[in-house]
Amino acid sequence: MRFGIYPGGPLGTDDGTILGSSPDDPGKALQLIDALRGDAAFHVRAYASFTDDRDPGDISTQAPGDALAYTATGCRLDLVLQYQSASADVEGYRRFVRTMIDAYGPLLDTVQIAEEANVTDNPTLDGYYPRATEAVVAGVLAARDLVREQGLHVAVGTNTTVLFGDPGYYARLVSAGGQEFRDALDYIGLDAFPDVFAPMPPDADLVGACAWLLAEHRRVAVAPAGLDRLPLHITEHGWPTGPERPEERQADMLRAMATAALDPAAGVASYTHFSLRDATNDGSLFGGFGLTDVDYAPKPAFTAYAEHVRAHA
Repeated sequence: MRFGIYPGGPLGTDDGTILGSSPDDPGKALQLIDALRGDAAFHVRAYASFTDDRDPGDISTQAPGDALAYTATGCRLDLVLQYQSASADVEGYRRFVRTMIDAYGPLLDTVQIAEEANVTDNPTLDGYYPRATEAVVAGVLAARDLVREQGLHVAVGTNTTVLFGDPGYYARLVSAGGQEFRDALDYIGLDAFPDVFAPMPPDADLVGACAWLLAEHRRVAVAPAGLDRLPLHITEHGWPTGPERPEERQADMLRAMATAALDPAAGVASYTHFSLRDATNDGSLFGGFGLTDVDYAPKPAFTAYAEHVRAHA
């Protein structure tokens, strides 16, 4: 199993706003990431958005703001290339994908084309924008072509979420892209947040629930699209602490999903936690996803993740 984390604090909420104004501290983050991973290979997740006003030569990431700073001690990048063009500039997105891979290629572990493009009603997610399906197809093919041209060892994929999007999305995506698109994919990503937006009973079988979610996603969304041969990457998983959301429950949920992912029947090759640091300290639902508080003080889930990585990486 390969492991990683989104090393920042700021995140998009369900109403399209960005939460978290306290600047990230890459130095503190790296110390904590090194404590999490020990000697294991590890990746950091970074998001870069293609918008209509983005300069063609801009290779920056938006979350976290300087992805390279988080690779200083040997972590590699899980780079998410978001499509957020209000003018439906699919060709511009294709060029953006090539530009970003060309810039970051030697540090890349994975490239994810678009973020939750099966969600159509949230402007922080890519399905909201016109011609998103075409953009995902174009982006995956562009990424695959450049990876081959440059001889890079980089996995190319895309992802969805299970709660807010249509499970038939992958079937439509494959229909649009055809066999060439299907062959270009190395993995299927899943953003999964059980017990967050649809709370489970306090005494629920957490491992069983997570295992069911992974199996159901394969059965309902992945297999009907003919993509069941591909490994699953859990691209985002987390559970927020806060009022009436105890830190011990966060640790239990992390252990549950990570344990379910280890079952060979789940077909999971990668687990990424979201996130390292809380976005806010205001007690809001979205503010508390971090393994640490906003000041980088670890919660119990931090230790739980470190133990799991060291045992199973």
